[in-house]
Amino acid sequence: MASGIEITKFISDMLAPVVMISACGLLLLGLQNKYSNIISAIRELNEEKRELKLTEELNKFQVRRLKSIEKQVGQLLRRARLNKNSILNLYTGMIFFMLTSLFIALRDLGLLFKGELFPLILFLVGTAFVFSGTVFAYLEVRISFRVVQFEVEEE
Repeated sequence: MASGIEITKFISDMLAPVVMISACGLLLLGLQNKYSNIISAIRELNEEKRELKLTEELNKFQVRRLKSIEKQVGQLLRRARLNKNSILNLYTGMIFFMLTSLFIALRDLGLLFKGELFPLILFLVGTAFVFSGTVFAYLEVRISFRVVQFEVEEE
């Protein structure tokens, strides 16, 4: 790796996986914040549910509220599961992008085989995980409004 052209190629070869790692990091920042908020909401609703169940005789409003909480917790658990799947897929994609960069570096330094196929396969697998993580995030957003609907319908 003596010439400037080889160094430039080395840097450009490693750039795509690094950009994808950064993109995944940005997506994960938002998803993990949302995941934390969903988990907090589940805990708050479960605490309210426990307090209601301690009441000896529930009035009509409290019975309706208890049913609403159970519906909301069910939907929130579904959202949390989808969000968790999205996060795990994005982290897995990042791992494959890191492996892509590593194998490109090892290849270009002459420490590994000279093929282009293996880093390409790693990159494509990483992209597939990012795609599936995005699909899980999409599905989570589609059902997120239902929890708000349950809360509004309760009143």
